[in-house]
Amino acid sequence: MERRTRMLGQLASVGATPAQLRASVLLEAALLGVVAIPLGMLFAMLGLRVGFFAMNQTQGIQTITNGQGIRLAVQAGRLAAAALWCALALLLAAWGPARRAARLSPMQAMQPQLQRAPKGKGSRTPADAVRLLAKRSRQRAPGRYRVLSLGLAVSAALIFMAFTFNQALVRNYDVSHAPFSYRVYLWGDENAQYPAELLQQLAGAAPDRPGTVTELVEKFYGVREERMVNTLQIVLEDEDFERWYGQPLTGEQGVVPVVWAKAASDLSPEELGEETLLWSFAGPQMVVAGASDTPLPNGIRQKGAEDDRFTLVLVTSRSAFEASGISFEQGEVRSYAVYWDADDGRAVTKVVAPVLAGCGLTYEIQDYTPTGQTVLLGSGVRILLTVFCGGFAAVVLLTSAANILSTVSSSMLQRRRELSLLLSAGMSRRQLARMLAWECLGYGVRGILWGFPAGVVLAWLLADRMLGIPLSSALSPAALLTPVVCVGVVGAMALLVSLRMLRRFSILEGLAQRD
Repeated sequence: MERRTRMLGQLASVGATPAQLRASVLLEAALLGVVAIPLGMLFAMLGLRVGFFAMNQTQGIQTITNGQGIRLAVQAGRLAAAALWCALALLLAAWGPARRAARLSPMQAMQPQLQRAPKGKGSRTPADAVRLLAKRSRQRAPGRYRVLSLGLAVSAALIFMAFTFNQALVRNYDVSHAPFSYRVYLWGDENAQYPAELLQQLAGAAPDRPGTVTELVEKFYGVREERMVNTLQIVLEDEDFERWYGQPLTGEQGVVPVVWAKAASDLSPEELGEETLLWSFAGPQMVVAGASDTPLPNGIRQKGAEDDRFTLVLVTSRSAFEASGISFEQGEVRSYAVYWDADDGRAVTKVVAPVLAGCGLTYEIQDYTPTGQTVLLGSGVRILLTVFCGGFAAVVLLTSAANILSTVSSSMLQRRRELSLLLSAGMSRRQLARMLAWECLGYGVRGILWGFPAGVVLAWLLADRMLGIPLSSALSPAALLTPVVCVGVVGAMALLVSLRMLRRFSILEGLAQRD
């Protein structure tokens, strides 16, 4: 609109109606879409084919697709819908300039732009002449300044949103925080009897790598410092307990002695108070009989350390647990687990699966070894999410760079007379380059300041409202730094284009240019 203001004013002076002026701008946008939309779709399909081919070479993608790989499915209906949405977005973007074109009066349009008084905002005037000229240049052409700043702001917001959204989704599939490599988790309420024979059979199913049998009780408490408090109470078989603690544990009627496992705890019993030392079942009271820094065997732990949870782990032996006289009501659920410290979970699954088949209890095999299905599925999903979120950010960056470089190039041509006057008045090309650098810096800083709040709102809507993942846990250094780096790169490219055009600049040709 800034470039064509004078031309539109000339058309209005020879009889063009506001409707015709508005239609000319909309028609130009429509013609742009006729070329750009099919071309964009073609490049999108080519990019997807290349991306799918690269992803299909990874084991994670082969796992989640059962060896079929990801294939590009082109559907005419979806292509038409995409083209319709793009055309609608293009026309909506052109509607504002079209309305402004319809409201232009001939006298307004014919007024030379360089004679317009800059709109000062009462801010402090820079002492440096180069910076002052850069500020006045932005004030004389606020439309160009807003276009460049908003373009960078949108890019920063979308890139920030893409990286945050990716991090939030990846957290759902990330098992790297799992505190154990492999375990079989069982639960049941059939007479609430302890299935000792079954658990020992499971633990000895792999003779070269025996498992560790436990009974588990987990309790959650209210929020403390905006984090949950989780108490995990573990019953170890006597031999396993004595190997871990170094001595047996003697129990008595009405009391359950427990040992605080320091290596697996984020908190101490004293920090939580006596109310946490109550077994979830009715009956005996718990008493802390000691503490141990030794890691629990086979990585025993119910849950890994999480950002929103404190954990206290209390351990007792089977004989001390049963000597206390704890009783269980009919139908009460009891949880058990057998842990293995394994590198290849498939080998353990092969020997324990026949034992579990007729156990009569509900069970779940939790294999977090590198060869496990969970890890491979998570790896494939992470690859998929990272490629698409990274591809989205790359498309946003390329689009922003193309639009901003186009705007900078056209504005440099539009400002030839202004720059020629500055050179003829004694300003050196070095000073002119500094002025352009300050302008680009202003675009970038304003784009970051506008884009980050918008990006935070978008990321919050996607991560917190849609996925139920707190925004703070979805943030990462990459999500914070990448938009800044990308905006800086685009701003630097815009400056390089400006300086390249400045080196080829002719003062005489610029002075001869009409407004």
